[in-house]
Amino acid sequence: MSDQAQGDLRGRFLEAMSRAANSVYIVTTDGIAGRGGVTVTAFSSVSADVDAPRVLICLHHESSTAQLIRANGVFCVTLLSAAHQALSERFAGRSGQGEDRFAQGRWVRTGSGLLRLEDGLASYECLLSEQSLVGTHHVLFGAVQTVTLGPDGTPLLHTRRDYGGVAEGGSGALPPRG
Repeated sequence: MSDQAQGDLRGRFLEAMSRAANSVYIVTTDGIAGRGGVTVTAFSSVSADVDAPRVLICLHHESSTAQLIRANGVFCVTLLSAAHQALSERFAGRSGQGEDRFAQGRWVRTGSGLLRLEDGLASYECLLSEQSLVGTHHVLFGAVQTVTLGPDGTPLLHTRRDYGGVAEGGSGALPPRG
């Protein structure tokens, strides 16, 4: 495939992926290597039918949080509600850096020592079980140790490079917020 065709494929792929609606999460870690956190949409269930359920997250290889997770061997994934847009922006690096990101939001320490957002819709505490570098991203698999269900609410969504939401009752997507 020519470089131009490859570039066209990459561009079309990125545009197609932007059209999906994805839930927004904050991934945190804490341990001997330090504390960190980042906003992600690349989170998925892998299997519930193993010794500990497995999930995966994808983080850019230059992400400081990815390096901390790999060193600490643990992470927590919190599903954000529609009320958490500003916090999502903060952990995406648009405001606040490093540990300063944790100055906003109600964070609680879990039994395993990780930080989770108290009013998140759900949280998954994980041990890093496998990892792989694919292109520019680390694919990190977590063996789920604890699941915490938070308040019932509407998840924060990201679609078309902006935030969106779900209409009450799941009747359809709302237009992106601007």
